[in-house]
Amino acid sequence: MQNQPLAVDAITGHRLPDRPDMADLVALAQKVRVYPVIDSTNEEARRLLSAGEAEDGMLLVANHQTAGKGRQGHSFYSPADTGLYLTLIRTDPEVLDPAWLSRLTLAAAVAASEAIEQCTATRPLIKWVNDLYLGGKKVTGILTESVGWAGDRPEAVLIGIGINCSTVHFPEDLLETAGSLLAGSDENSEETLDRNRLAACVWERLSDRTEHLMEEELLEAYRARSLLTGKRVRFVRNGLSYTGIAKDIDEHGRLLVELTSAIIPKSEDQLLALDSGEVHLTDW
Repeated sequence: MQNQPLAVDAITGHRLPDRPDMADLVALAQKVRVYPVIDSTNEEARRLLSAGEAEDGMLLVANHQTAGKGRQGHSFYSPADTGLYLTLIRTDPEVLDPAWLSRLTLAAAVAASEAIEQCTATRPLIKWVNDLYLGGKKVTGILTESVGWAGDRPEAVLIGIGINCSTVHFPEDLLETAGSLLAGSDENSEETLDRNRLAACVWERLSDRTEHLMEEELLEAYRARSLLTGKRVRFVRNGLSYTGIAKDIDEHGRLLVELTSAIIPKSEDQLLALDSGEVHLTDW
């Protein structure tokens, strides 16, 4: 029964337990499902697609995930009451145009950053390709998954976003890297963040950004929020370790790195374009 969705509308009144009235999301009642606890909003999105119950623009929001998903098979720590965990389902063929699919994750990172900036006094930066950092700590993770490929495009794309809003206690392996939007808060702090309003802001910005993937302004917004540009980074490719300076983000969302640690055959400028993988800052 834990995966049974609670309808978000003015009659039932079921909503994230931050405040009595979730007016920001009531207007979206037909496309929003809120779960008190679930394994993963991305996995629930897959189930809804399989059952024929999903529609373009549907938003799934959870108060707690028991098996939150991260990139490259990692998990995403998703405790109850202190985070926001959501998935947006996009099935619009125009949004899923193969020419612009590579920009969906960029759009999600920009949208999440904009929504957080709109709802808080903070401005997180994007650590390529899709993590948001604040004060040197990761506060948001994004997982974009394609479902049901037919020809050159998927049936749907699931954009999962996990935001640490006020989480204070993290597992030991995350203590050095994870943070929250209310970084200085504790159990007795009076500082709060309305997760319902944040969910509405993310939905609004994400819906808009994913419908304007081809515009140059998206890349400009991403570059303006880049944490890595101009800094020394390290990464592993084909089993070899490299270091270099992150120079820019190209039109396909690839990170351009000017190498300093190796010579790439037939490459005069030593500029390498990364389209996937983990990149680490060598000095914060």
